[in-house]
Amino acid sequence: MKTRFTGLIAGVFALSLAACGGGSGGSAAPQNNPAGNWLTFDPGTPSTTQYQGESANVVLTAKASRTFTAPFNVAVIDTTGVISTDVEISAISSTEYRATLRTSSALTTGEHSTMLEVRLCEDTPTICAKPLPGSPWHLPLKVQVKSAADAKTRLTLASPSASVTTYPDESARFSIEAQLNKELMSQVVNIGVFDPSSITIAAPSQQTFASDGRYVFELSTATSNALAIGTHSSNLELRLCQDDVRICKQPVAGSPWIVPLSIKVLSPTNLTSLKAVDGLGAWSTYQGNAAHTGYVAASFDPAVFSRRWKVASQSSYTGNYTSAAIDNGRAFFVRRTASGRAELYAISEDRGEQAWKVDLGTLSQLNPPAAANGRVYLTSTGHSDTFLWVYDQVSGRLIRQESMSSQWPSYSAPTVLGTDVYTIDGYYGGISKYGDAEGKFIWRGPATAYEGWSPSTDGRFVYAYSTPDNTLQVFDAANGNLAYSIGDPYPYSTYFVSSAVVLTDTQQAIVGGGSLTAFDLNGHKRSWILSGSSTGTPAYGNGTIYALGASGRSLEARAPATGNLLWTVSLLEGGSYTNVIVTRNLAFVSSDSSTQAIDLVTQKVVWTYPMGGSLAISASGVLYVLDASGALAAVNLR
Repeated sequence: MKTRFTGLIAGVFALSLAACGGGSGGSAAPQNNPAGNWLTFDPGTPSTTQYQGESANVVLTAKASRTFTAPFNVAVIDTTGVISTDVEISAISSTEYRATLRTSSALTTGEHSTMLEVRLCEDTPTICAKPLPGSPWHLPLKVQVKSAADAKTRLTLASPSASVTTYPDESARFSIEAQLNKELMSQVVNIGVFDPSSITIAAPSQQTFASDGRYVFELSTATSNALAIGTHSSNLELRLCQDDVRICKQPVAGSPWIVPLSIKVLSPTNLTSLKAVDGLGAWSTYQGNAAHTGYVAASFDPAVFSRRWKVASQSSYTGNYTSAAIDNGRAFFVRRTASGRAELYAISEDRGEQAWKVDLGTLSQLNPPAAANGRVYLTSTGHSDTFLWVYDQVSGRLIRQESMSSQWPSYSAPTVLGTDVYTIDGYYGGISKYGDAEGKFIWRGPATAYEGWSPSTDGRFVYAYSTPDNTLQVFDAANGNLAYSIGDPYPYSTYFVSSAVVLTDTQQAIVGGGSLTAFDLNGHKRSWILSGSSTGTPAYGNGTIYALGASGRSLEARAPATGNLLWTVSLLEGGSYTNVIVTRNLAFVSSDSSTQAIDLVTQKVVWTYPMGGSLAISASGVLYVLDASGALAAVNLR
């Protein structure tokens, strides 16, 4: 059967049909019409529900049981405006058709009823002087229109508002999380965030394909230099649209959802007077001390935190394992210039000014420094330029340059305890002990830990986590001989990137990176292991292990004796977190773009700083954040 469509005009849908025939009966006719029983409709009494501002589909199926020799026309007439002129017709078979009508998007809240009139006519259906037997047919239609307020409930925001603190030279990141209900999840529309004030940067829109209906939108403040010091506001719009969210001429009912945003831009410097904090000392090496606990015995109030100063980056890359050492009122770190030259910096804690800078030349690999005894210790580990460098903290004068045998891998900072300096030395990650008082290497040991680590020591022994055989190697600190090792090879490999060993006050050694493992140093055995997705080196303090889990998306507090989970905090903003240090009341965690403080009692994020990197806390209670480009920020914690 051939068809020709002429469309809807003024509430009339007209369809030209050739003669129909064959088939049998379908669903019951919608009214008492014996002459028209040869044509049935499904449903006989259609109804639908929609939201104010939206339209809904009404699907009708018509089935014929007799034939006609002459062509005829079809019209669906609605005189009340309930149905729009938008319609689609498709043939199911030679005697069965499906019509998809669209309700009007202008309907007000409440119930709307109309009687659809279906005409089959040999002439024009708007006149229908020659109707087919039984024509017209009448179908009662009910449309329930829910309110705009009802439409709003189909999407839930995790937080009704957003607030961000940043500085004139930094851009802060934050996120907006939304949950769609099942009704919206069944629709394919565009979803995204639009900022009418243009003070934020949002990711491009996406279509609604998330299987769980959960969407997280990552945003950042616009280049903060464009924002003056003070508070800036915007009403972000979370839009669901049939078209592009930036235009949104076809919004889904309820859209947009408004998220009030407050951006506070603070003064870039706050040079308060500095004084020593009881219980704190130098942050001499990676994770602060020779045991790499990342712990300082002090409490801090997030309400008084303020950025002290920031040293801008002058390069794009500092190395694989960046960290700063803080001693005697100065911060020491390394970075590379745009031309690739390696430099060692000393920055005053008081004002953030450069005390001195040393150009070490075009070294293949330059590793982070340690600081103690009025010295700065660092290593270079290339093929032909492998040295231990010793500089004077005050003047930057080179005191000694001792040859080593490391080849290519990058390492963390040397470890200092007293006047002894332990560093990686050897092609396969051996350990060397340098005596600063003697001015020479005392011994070299055969550890088989590869890239990324730093030795740990308690003065009696030196500890290394060996890869790829996954054992703890313990060396005599006096002579470098292997005292004992713990563990047998097991399947949870950390490959060739080693993790620094964290020594606890309960005679345990904790190792992170991939799996989280505890070793019993008294019993010379592995206490427990948690295979999974931990990242970075854990911290230890307050009798608790603090580790980054879920591939850096959560902070976990665990019992040292058993590894049992005490509590966990999800880290939703800022990407994957890789650094954690701890105080008596706070844990500081950082990714490559964000630093957060978490209250250890409430397990809530209580402070965020719009820059990430390695972390350190000085004896004066100043938090340092050093990013991968060599930018260094100092934050007053008191």
